[in-house]
Amino acid sequence: MGAHSIARIATIVVSVVVYIAGITLNILSARGTGPFLMTTGNISDTYNTQITPSGWTFSIWGVIYFWLTAMLIYIVSTIFRRNAFGPMYCSHSVLPYGFFISWILNILFNISWLLLWDREVMIAALIMLALVAFTNYTMIFFSCRGLKEYGAWLNKYHNKDLWCIRILVQNGLAVYTTWTSIATLINLTIVVSYDAGMSKSGAATLSLSLLLVEVIVWFVLENSFLDKHVRYILTVYPVIIVALSGNMTKNFDASAPGTNGVFTALLLALACVLFVIKVCLVIWRHIKHPIYSDTHTQEVTAQIENASKQ
Repeated sequence: MGAHSIARIATIVVSVVVYIAGITLNILSARGTGPFLMTTGNISDTYNTQITPSGWTFSIWGVIYFWLTAMLIYIVSTIFRRNAFGPMYCSHSVLPYGFFISWILNILFNISWLLLWDREVMIAALIMLALVAFTNYTMIFFSCRGLKEYGAWLNKYHNKDLWCIRILVQNGLAVYTTWTSIATLINLTIVVSYDAGMSKSGAATLSLSLLLVEVIVWFVLENSFLDKHVRYILTVYPVIIVALSGNMTKNFDASAPGTNGVFTALLLALACVLFVIKVCLVIWRHIKHPIYSDTHTQEVTAQIENASKQ
């Protein structure tokens, strides 16, 4: 009890180093220098689709990497901070090894996607981007599982850290996850239209339909079965709104709106409505039905005992 874990420190350090490498290659890909033959934007222009958003939309990557950097700074800070049982990063293990392994794989998949996209190997690029999104989901899962085990303890003794995990880790990852999920659908549209021969209109409709299903399923799950785990994740809908707004500014013709234009407009309206409902539900449940209350005293005690045994 109270000792540092060399293995955990090494895992965190590797996570930071891999992230820095990923950021560096993303910057190079945006400029079309280093190992990259073209810019990511030029490739996107070459493989244009009816759901590719305006260029300004992709500035969201700056928000994503700023948020992820803040997340990593917080995680690194836990190496130098202690609680009653020892260093915070290993005294309760809110973020397990699985989280960091998923993170490292995620950045490696991200780098692989950049290289495949640059070489215009679209099917393989689609697979890599889907894996980026998948590992994002696994990281959110591991963070939720960690809070399920130690959330009540954090709420009682380290409330600021509980909110840091909710805001920096979970909401930061949610921005990244939502955007890469949408990017995967855009990549899918490219593959089915340019490689499989589907019409551009049909390919766009397919991806918009999948997005609609994902949005509805997520809204139902987050407000029912998963409420106690993902209640404070609020950044999903703003990302969808930004992506669809970028789609509208580029592809929507108000004088003669096509099927996909109308579909996109309806999706955008739905995302806005669901976001308002989500915020209202979170506020109401936070006041009336808090996740952690006095009835969790025994749970807190059990979690402290578990932490002390690590």
